This record gives sequence, structure tokens and C-alpha cells, in this order.
Amino acid sequence: MREVLYKNLTSIKLRKKDIVLKEVFERNGVIAKTERRCFYFIRDVTHLGGEGDLQKWLSAQNNVEMMNKRNFHILKEHSDLLGEDKIICKIVGTFYAVLDKDVYTIGFLHSFKVSFMRAAIS
Repeated sequence: MREVLYKNLTSIKLRKKDIVLKEVFERNGVIAKTERRCFYFIRDVTHLGGEGDLQKWLSAQNNVEMMNKRNFHILKEHSDLLGEDKIICKIVGTFYAVLDKDVYTIGFLHSFKVSFMRAAIS
């Protein structure tokens, strides 16, 4: 048995994009479920008028190190009662894109979830 679900949701009005890929398969009495998700959203758009505006914008940011910081989390769970193991990995951060004279501040969340469970015996 194998199931695959792919979603690509884009909302221009809300300025966000969500891409999801889920997969479920069974092998040797174990059911594995995976989910990969990439979620992006535009936090802010700054218009640059003159030549020195980019440097002014950079110096106006609070902390350059915080601009590039990524948060990485791993959660591992085990349940003897359900016979299930789960691992969840998440990366959250911000990046910037410059297009013409606009600086886009883009937030993102990338996640990977996997769970393994014993198949029910009929």
C-alpha cells in the first residue's frame, strides 16, 4: 500500500505560499507516514528610493546576526502503548530578497515529520 498527497497553496492576497507532500506506505508490517512542508510568507516590503537607501535600511536593522539566525528544533517521541515512534524536525527563519527597488522580508517554516507504527494484525 502506498498513498501520496501533494498540495501547493498560494495566496497572493495574504502573501503566503504553503507546499506540502505527505506519503503513507506499509512494508513488513510497519506503516510509515512522512510529511514535508515548506511555508513562506512576506512579512514586510521596503521600497528603496535612492542609491544609499539599501545601506540605510541595513544599518536600521536591529541586529545583523539576528537577521541570519535560524531556529532548528527536533522532537522525538516514543509510545509503547500505541507502538509508535515519531520524529519532527523544524527550521524557522527569515531571509531577504531584493527585486528592482524593493526589499522583501520573507519568513519561512520548513518541517519534516515521520512516524512509524506497527500495522494492525487482522
